[in-house]
Amino acid sequence: MTSSRHAPAPAAPPADTVPAAGPGWAVDSPAVGTGLTARPCGDALRPAEPPATAHPVALALSGGGFRATLAGLGFVRLLADTGLLPRVRYSSSVSGGSIANGCLAAAWPELRQEGFTAQAVDAIVIAPLVDRLASRSLKRALVRGLWRTLGPTTRTDLLARRLDEWFFERAELERLDPQVRWIVNTANLTTGARLTFERDVYGDYTIGLARTAGTGLRLSRAVSASAAVPGAFPPVVLDRTPFPCATHPPALLDGGTYDNTGLEAIDGDRYRHTFLCALNAGGLLSPGVYGRVPVVRDLARANSLLYRQSTALRTRAVVERFEHARDAGPDGELPRGARRGVLVQLSTDFPADGPDALRRWHAAFPEHRTFEGRHLALVPTVFDRLDPGLCRALVYRGWWLGGAALAAHHPDLLPHDLTELRPPRR
Repeated sequence: MTSSRHAPAPAAPPADTVPAAGPGWAVDSPAVGTGLTARPCGDALRPAEPPATAHPVALALSGGGFRATLAGLGFVRLLADTGLLPRVRYSSSVSGGSIANGCLAAAWPELRQEGFTAQAVDAIVIAPLVDRLASRSLKRALVRGLWRTLGPTTRTDLLARRLDEWFFERAELERLDPQVRWIVNTANLTTGARLTFERDVYGDYTIGLARTAGTGLRLSRAVSASAAVPGAFPPVVLDRTPFPCATHPPALLDGGTYDNTGLEAIDGDRYRHTFLCALNAGGLLSPGVYGRVPVVRDLARANSLLYRQSTALRTRAVVERFEHARDAGPDGELPRGARRGVLVQLSTDFPADGPDALRRWHAAFPEHRTFEGRHLALVPTVFDRLDPGLCRALVYRGWWLGGAALAAHHPDLLPHDLTELRPPRR
């Protein structure tokens, strides 16, 4: 598996695929084709399931640069506070959320050794990351290393190297802890499908899956592909992986171009008995003036509208599942199409005059939506150095929203005495 600007000639397509007429566009592939329905590969390889546990939890962390990384780790901290973190069995992420997911995956054995306490999450995961983001700029580190891209190395390769140095310490996918299915989502430009990296396999449903064993494939490579924003980073091309149904090498970019919520990987009906904890820290579309350069302005706005619509549809579908589960009661058997859980965005409003548990949450922990006059949901999607106060505010925001969501919808998962909880430092 390598990242390359030039892919070798494709192998002959399987007999049950429609060959492409010439090289064509990457998205005009035999797996999808113009006007054709995508065909599942049909291979038998599947990701290993995590060990069973009572009342398992699934975590979904969206894209959104370091804004999503920090808020996502605050959300994780809330799971530690409430005792839900040891029950996590699925963790799906995109882009900035994948950095948080990767940090959690790399630290998981040590967190388990420390009992998954809030103090352990602070010391092992959050504090080192905040110190790093508040002292150095990832963007500047990438710019200083651009001379390395004069050869075959790409900017996305450089991003993977920096992620290794800053966060992941050369962790390999196959060596991640098997207690959790770690799912890092990317967008495959060749097939138009969501391609995932997991501990034991990687691939998508049209090209099939390949094993990670023996490949040396690093967590940083998966996260760099998940965070490779189009325009800023070139695709990661998997030109040495023998996917069973691939006729062209996969070319991977930011998973947010396909699903910025990270929900699709864990939203099937087979997961309905898994309690879903989802945080969407993606960008917001602000109404009003949206640019001055005509063609660029309109294309950018159209892209924002498409993103908003896809995110809204996924959110609406999950909320409908939650409502279906509510009809079944707190302890009733979940019918197909139902699910229990919480989903919040950085801009979610939990009124102080809501249910009793939510009122108690508001009284125990003040809500802080802004930093230096700016709503935290409007913090730019960047990989720059951040003010340490902003870092802590985003962590606290993710923590507070997670608690408010549980108070509003699943108060039984919070301790009766909220003074037992110690919020993250602000």
